[in-house]
Amino acid sequence: MRYVAYKIYPEEFLNNEVVDNALILEGKKLRRVRILGRVENVNVGGIISFYVDGVNVRYFEEKPIYVEEGDVVDIIGRPKTYNGEKYLMAEIVKRRNEKWTTLRNLEIKKTRKYLLKAEDVGDDLEEEVFNEITGRDLDTIKNKILEIIKERGEITYEDLVEELNISEEELENCLSDLINSGDIFEPRPHIYKVL
Repeated sequence: MRYVAYKIYPEEFLNNEVVDNALILEGKKLRRVRILGRVENVNVGGIISFYVDGVNVRYFEEKPIYVEEGDVVDIIGRPKTYNGEKYLMAEIVKRRNEKWTTLRNLEIKKTRKYLLKAEDVGDDLEEEVFNEITGRDLDTIKNKILEIIKERGEITYEDLVEELNISEEELENCLSDLINSGDIFEPRPHIYKVL
């Protein structure tokens, strides 16, 4: 099962504990989180590591990423600890512009009530702001995803990225919404089917 990536402020990651590969926030265990912030202290070696507004981020994936000091990035990852140090194991790293900071603050303020209820429900304001910034309609993308999955019976995450020609972040948002609404499910990691 792929866990929902809850949007949090970087300082919430810094100020809360990671226990059993989950960030404990408001009494809830978050297995995947999403932060947005500015990159600093980039270190490229055996693994790529850097900080995002103070959060230690490590990237182990084979797909290359390109981040530089001062970039604003959106990170989806899993909370981890190693030798008593907590870090975020990045799954997706996307460069963003300054507008995304405003969007993320609105998203977190508006959707925090869902975290407190342990639900991840689609949010109209989030979609309106997303549509305005990207010029895309999330409902249209979700409907296209459903059509493709129905047509093929099942599809991989990678095939969806290629077929839809959208960012991984947009796809993550849509897939999370479709899973939470019960339209699709993930029988195996990164494989999707219609319910």
